[in-house]
Amino acid sequence: MDKWLSNPNVVKVIALMLGILLWAVVHLDETSTMGSGFSTKQEQTIYNVKVTPVYDVNKFHIASMDPTEVMIRMEGKESALKKIRTDHYQIVLDLTGAKIGENTLSLIAKDFPSGVKVSIFPPYAKVVLEEKQTKEVPVQVNLIGNPANGFKAGQPVAKPNKALLTVPSGLMDEAITVKADVNIDNAQAAITKQVKLVALDKNGKELAVSINPTVVDVEVPITQPFKKMPLQLKVVGEPAAGYSVSLFQPSVDQITVYGPQELLNTLDFYEGPQIDLTGLKADQVYTLDIPLKTRITSVDPPKVEVKVQVVPSDRRTFTQIPITIIGQNNNFDTKIKSPENGTMNVTVEGAPATLQKLKPQDVQAIMDVSNLPPGEHTVNVNVNLPQFVKKVDTETKAIVEITPKTLENANVQAQGNRRP
Repeated sequence: MDKWLSNPNVVKVIALMLGILLWAVVHLDETSTMGSGFSTKQEQTIYNVKVTPVYDVNKFHIASMDPTEVMIRMEGKESALKKIRTDHYQIVLDLTGAKIGENTLSLIAKDFPSGVKVSIFPPYAKVVLEEKQTKEVPVQVNLIGNPANGFKAGQPVAKPNKALLTVPSGLMDEAITVKADVNIDNAQAAITKQVKLVALDKNGKELAVSINPTVVDVEVPITQPFKKMPLQLKVVGEPAAGYSVSLFQPSVDQITVYGPQELLNTLDFYEGPQIDLTGLKADQVYTLDIPLKTRITSVDPPKVEVKVQVVPSDRRTFTQIPITIIGQNNNFDTKIKSPENGTMNVTVEGAPATLQKLKPQDVQAIMDVSNLPPGEHTVNVNVNLPQFVKKVDTETKAIVEITPKTLENANVQAQGNRRP
């Protein structure tokens, strides 16, 4: 053996044989590997693959689609299958050429690697397509929470106050509400903010429809409690001698008063400023501040303008005005002894146009006999007249006689009272 190995030719032959053997082994391994790659295919199944519809969402609405998920089976080389990424491929339902109504269309496998065969189960889908239409709906502002104690929320205003909805044709006749929610909890001042609109069906469920505009400006007035009431103006003094008021015209006869609710509940009118007409001989326009009473925070309007016109006075006499007795005691008889017949004449002074409209029933003569004992008494007669009309006579008196009622008269009166 050592002799052979020392022979150069033998060594060369052995090296050649080893080289041929090594080549054969490598070649056979490559051939086996290549043959395996081309001849062996693999399969992969994926469930619940979402179907993606392709259509113009601005013009159409999918009323129904079946199925919405499918199973896919992929066949191909292992290396190709390994390249598939779930966020890249799609199962597409192309509605480009679909008609309004029901359609049955084939599903399409999209964005899969080349060399991969895809089978879809089921291979088609049924879809009902509706056309979208526009519908104008008023915006309703929904107030959430309550203002701070002592404050009230006024009527909210949305700008614009209407929204244009793009809805499926099947919803055109449905009752849809467009709502804007505004939180007013603990608010003490007016709220102005931009609010996102939502569309709700008749059950209050939000609808996935297009709204234009998507956001509106909303104003919510927050005020203290208020109450509208008559404004009472107090007139003092009289025009110059020989003149009378022919026109007394305030710019407002009612005002809005703001303050605590418990105080407003006690007010039937609001006492305004005082107007002094002393010595007035010519027309006058008064602009006066309306005073704030205790605990009243504000009034609207804050000022009042009063136009006063004066003219030379005129006089008129009303005859036989009956004297009305008030304050009589039921246990006494009260009779007017003077003037006779219990009537009197009253001369009044005022603007000519005012006196011309005056009627006898507008002149009241009243005598108060409250707390007077039996006997004869001289009592002042007060004459009630409309505003800016005055009695010319300085003093008017009447004589009354008060006597206890007799038993007979009392019985007669009692019987008369019992009659129906």
